[in-house]
Amino acid sequence: MTIIDTIAVKLNSKKSTIDDFFTQQFYQNPALFYNSIDLRHSSYKICAIDTNCYPAGFNNLSESGQKDAQRLVNDFFAQNSIVTNSTKIQNIFIIPENHNRNARYLENLAMIFQILQQQKNFRIFIATYNPEIQNATTLDLENHASITLFPLQKISGKLAITNSDNQNIFADFAILNNDLTNGVPEILNNISTPINPPIEMGWFQRNKSHHFTIYNQIAEQIASILGIDPWLISSMHERCDDINFKENIGLECLEKNVDNLLKKIAEKYRQHSIKEQPYCYIKADNGTYGMAVWAVSSAQDVVEINKKERNKMNMLKGATQTHKVMVQEGIVTHDKISGNPCEPMIYMINGEVAQYLFRCNQQRDNHISLNASGASFFNIDKLPADNNIIDTNKNFIPTYQLIAKMASLASAIEYQKIKQ
Repeated sequence: MTIIDTIAVKLNSKKSTIDDFFTQQFYQNPALFYNSIDLRHSSYKICAIDTNCYPAGFNNLSESGQKDAQRLVNDFFAQNSIVTNSTKIQNIFIIPENHNRNARYLENLAMIFQILQQQKNFRIFIATYNPEIQNATTLDLENHASITLFPLQKISGKLAITNSDNQNIFADFAILNNDLTNGVPEILNNISTPINPPIEMGWFQRNKSHHFTIYNQIAEQIASILGIDPWLISSMHERCDDINFKENIGLECLEKNVDNLLKKIAEKYRQHSIKEQPYCYIKADNGTYGMAVWAVSSAQDVVEINKKERNKMNMLKGATQTHKVMVQEGIVTHDKISGNPCEPMIYMINGEVAQYLFRCNQQRDNHISLNASGASFFNIDKLPADNNIIDTNKNFIPTYQLIAKMASLASAIEYQKIKQ
């Protein structure tokens, strides 16, 4: 059996134990408002490889996914009165990224707005601290849709906007859709308005290696319940600090950790009789948008890094320089649609699945990251017939759900540790 079939069978007999585990863990570590989880599935293992706490891409949700998202949003507010510090919420602000010329991103904002707007008694506003937005600005989208951006203000420590009647509207709750790679802007410092996902989860201080250390601990607990090797649902990693790719500083650490990790992967392959060539990814430890990601198959690749790779790895979103990297086990993707390699993307709200999506890229092979130019997206409701993903028993659904919940829980625990 494939790993998906194996896990599905074991989940069937351990469902109540697994459900109790997540219920207890999320009670102690409340889920973030949303996540998107990138999975990687080989026929022999499946695990999360990236967990986003401020996801874009909600414009890819299907009609059924939108309905599930609306239900889960309602659950979030029903269950998190302590998080919001209020028993009555009326005004909700969405705080976006500053790139207001990216059409796909704006459609993502429009979908988040639409999902929230379906909740009773909520008034939704998109409030930006982008200095280019000085007045309420309406941006036209495709299909005759539009969104309006309001300049974000801070009045007496509360987030606010000014409406067309020149009245101040204060946020009862704010949803952050900005990953804060460049740090926390002054307007979000020292405020009393509740924000979720929390500011502390921004990439200015969050580390992927910390997240996946927590994820792997959860994998050990889940694997113990299921009676499997935790490696089958996790990935190994190492970390290097004080890196400067432009100046070739700190690459000795990188070379050593790549060599160590490849040896560990090779040993696991021998244990499980896997006929693959080990490889790993070098990723910016606080990176996003698929930037600063490099696949290597030997320590020699690090020694022989060329100028093009150094430049690619040196800079993150917003011209932020890479100083810390994670070396993560590479996992070949087994999933294909129309002959092109694909990987699952799971959209979560309140720790539960809202939508199963698949990212495909005909310009990439099944070893390297698919989060690059040329990527296309399919939701599970409209997969082309030419795919190897859907099986007659739908075993992939409970397995993908399990892995995604593990990653979502890891981000919730991560926040609790960061704020301590």
